[in-house]
Amino acid sequence: MSNVGGGNLIQCSIGETDIRNLVSTIEYFENILSPATSCTITINDASGFYQKLKKDGGEDVLIAFSNRVGESIKMKFKTAKIGDRVRAKENLDAYMINCVPSEFIDNNSKEIVKSYQGKKIDEIVKDVHDEYIKSATTLKTSLVTTESTEGQSAYTGTGRSPIAVLRWAAKEGKSAEAKASNYVYYQDRDGYHFKTIDKMLQGSSVETLSYSTQNIGKAGGDPNKKIIAFDQQTDTNQLDSTFNGSNSDHWYFYDPTTGVIGGGSKRDGAGDTTHTGRSPATGQEQSARGQRFNFVVAPGFSKSKFRDSRDPTIKQQKRTLPEHGAKSSAANQLDNLVMNVRVPGDTKYKPGIKITLRIPANQESNELDKRSGDYLVTAVRHITYRDDKDMKYETIIQCKSDSKRASSGNSGVA
Repeated sequence: MSNVGGGNLIQCSIGETDIRNLVSTIEYFENILSPATSCTITINDASGFYQKLKKDGGEDVLIAFSNRVGESIKMKFKTAKIGDRVRAKENLDAYMINCVPSEFIDNNSKEIVKSYQGKKIDEIVKDVHDEYIKSATTLKTSLVTTESTEGQSAYTGTGRSPIAVLRWAAKEGKSAEAKASNYVYYQDRDGYHFKTIDKMLQGSSVETLSYSTQNIGKAGGDPNKKIIAFDQQTDTNQLDSTFNGSNSDHWYFYDPTTGVIGGGSKRDGAGDTTHTGRSPATGQEQSARGQRFNFVVAPGFSKSKFRDSRDPTIKQQKRTLPEHGAKSSAANQLDNLVMNVRVPGDTKYKPGIKITLRIPANQESNELDKRSGDYLVTAVRHITYRDDKDMKYETIIQCKSDSKRASSGNSGVA
């Protein structure tokens, strides 16, 4: 693994105990589809520290790390789950600790019982957020981004959790600037955000990352901006798939306590098998073929009937079916091309920014592969790990580009 852009583990403590000398790996996650950040800490323990941990979780965890230049990332969590010990070798145990913000743990014990009438969605979000994080111990709990919504809505609290209400708000929120209005509520190292993916796509690229064989040759430039490795997770023509009637929509939500995407409530669709969109499905095949994808098509999906508690006079202002369709269509198109990119660690990378990928078609020409262009960063994993007694630092970026992305040689998501 690369040592370029090596990091510095400034702090890692559980309770009052500094555990930096026990840490094998720290993985810190941020995701626009998750209402909470999270981290996992892998411990190599020869001191019996495992016996001192509270097995039911709840202990304070403080982590801080940085790259050689730039700002450090500093976050405070609670232990959520402590994995089983594995005997690595004689007198050495290895185990994993999952950590999440205190407000995420408290979510299941809190209820929103207020009634909102004639309020804008963003106003409801701010009120629920303030109630949700009132007793939080996270270092930065402010709602730092609140993108305005248009129109008025109503919600009568029926004992649902704060996150359930915020997901409803993300699903129902309508922006005056974008008809698709894919609102998301998520946390990063700066605090919390309620904004649209459309607004993120309007931003300019903050970094250009280049790939070349063995990380040498044509890419040139700053070694800290070279792609170590990349994995093409998805390459699907969603427009063709939709036209062919071969989409089968699934709803998924990310659980930072386990690192697992769960859910799976399924809308009516054409089938369960993968459809790449490369070879159009015939009428006879449409019932047997379909596409599954792991994107939250409309964050906030719930089986409960929120609409039953609304003021009838305001009920007409909720999202129309075409508006929901536009939102789902935009989300599906964004999932057209998904790339996982490993780069030298840098704290500047976070969800919601845009980056440019330059992938040569081959090492003998200056032409770029069709996958080159601008991408929206949707999730980031910052990894610090011990290698020959030193702590190294790398970043894995999940980025997405939609069906309208420019062809090879150009950049641009829209």
